[in-house]
Amino acid sequence: MKLMAKMAWIIACSVLLTLILMTTMIVGFNSWFVSGYNHARLQEMSERLAGRLEQAMARNEEPFAQVLQKFGRQYEGVGMELFDSAGTLLYSSANRSRPYTLPEIMARFTDQPGRMFQGQDSAFLFDIDANGERFFVVFDVQGNAFQQVQLFLYLNQYSALPFLLAPLILIIALPSLIAVFFILFVTRRLDRLNGAMRHADLRKEPVRLQDRSGDEIGALTRLFNEMSDKLYRQYLHTQRIEQARAKLISNLSHDLRTPLSIIHGYAETLQRGSSHVPEIRVRHATIILQKSEYMNGLLDRLFRLAEIDDPSISFHAERSSTHYLLQSIVSEYVLLLEDYGFKWEADLPETIVYLDYDRESIAQALRNLIDNAILHGRDGKYLGIRLFVDPDEVRIEVEDRGKGIPPDELGRIFDRFYRVDKGRQSNGMGIGLSLCKEIALRHGGRITVRSVPNISTVFTVHLPFNALASDSLTS
Repeated sequence: MKLMAKMAWIIACSVLLTLILMTTMIVGFNSWFVSGYNHARLQEMSERLAGRLEQAMARNEEPFAQVLQKFGRQYEGVGMELFDSAGTLLYSSANRSRPYTLPEIMARFTDQPGRMFQGQDSAFLFDIDANGERFFVVFDVQGNAFQQVQLFLYLNQYSALPFLLAPLILIIALPSLIAVFFILFVTRRLDRLNGAMRHADLRKEPVRLQDRSGDEIGALTRLFNEMSDKLYRQYLHTQRIEQARAKLISNLSHDLRTPLSIIHGYAETLQRGSSHVPEIRVRHATIILQKSEYMNGLLDRLFRLAEIDDPSISFHAERSSTHYLLQSIVSEYVLLLEDYGFKWEADLPETIVYLDYDRESIAQALRNLIDNAILHGRDGKYLGIRLFVDPDEVRIEVEDRGKGIPPDELGRIFDRFYRVDKGRQSNGMGIGLSLCKEIALRHGGRITVRSVPNISTVFTVHLPFNALASDSLTS
């Protein structure tokens, strides 16, 4: 059953239940909780009095006065007078004996039932029949003896029934119509949202739904827009990763095939003993060793990247000095930098800083940044390494003055398998910077970059002092 049909049933049942409860409460309230006299109870009293008079007349045992006295004692706050069909006063609870004049009669029954609603004493006249004889009984009710709440409904002709029911129908129908239109408005919004969900396609640009309402459906629509955008971005990111992964396989096969071919060629030469000159054999062995180390470096990077992706593997954090770590790493590159003609600087503060971090992984990240600076900064022949201590973190900067990174490439250089240099002259596979990013994140830190092409490129590793609190580290 659709929402519209459900709401129609709910409205109909609610209206019917409301009418039943309202009638029950009005009748029950007047019967059980409101004491006093009303017109219906006085009519019932007159009928009971007629029955008593019939019994008295049939048995002829006692006069009317005694019967009426006994009857009147049952009802407090009510006086009673009995007249015959000719208007002669037969009994008066007030012991009146003289007959009423016309002005007195008119004064008693004028402005009824207004007196009753105003809380004044009121007189009510009823026509009764006892054994074929006609009598008139007058009940004088004190003002405080009336019911405080009374409901009267008089219907003289059935033709007036529509005019009586029209306001009631309008009271019920108008809220129902408003509810129906509101439900139509709500279901139309839900149908639009449902249709957008049904036709959602991650391969296409997401369609944004416009709903400025502040209610739950508006919030759900905005959440759907955010979810669609996020899924589409994830799809594009996944596509880029897949394309980069496919390119990685091609690059990796090329990067491994070339050194393998060189190793194979020189190994065959050594095996055949083609050269008996010791210097040439040493040269061949050195080339084989260099190419095997190059291949081992490639495989080590891939293994390290897969290791970082495994959430079950935690870094081992220990308190260590960042000064000593940087000094040790820089010493590894001194000879290489001198051979390449690089000017290099290592700016370390005098204060020794200790930090909780995984020494091996941070060292690998810094080596990757230095290798990257040497590889792409050969034009500038400069390498700068600096250490800054802030109140809540340590910053390590690696700067080169090579060709730099184009502005449109800065947002993607940390993506896996992405390379700024798309040509084959670069030996990287696009995993070095992504590896640095993952290592920094696992330490609760981050890595940033700023670059002005052909002037300066600076990579900064931010490591917080509370890195030990990261879930990725164990002490």
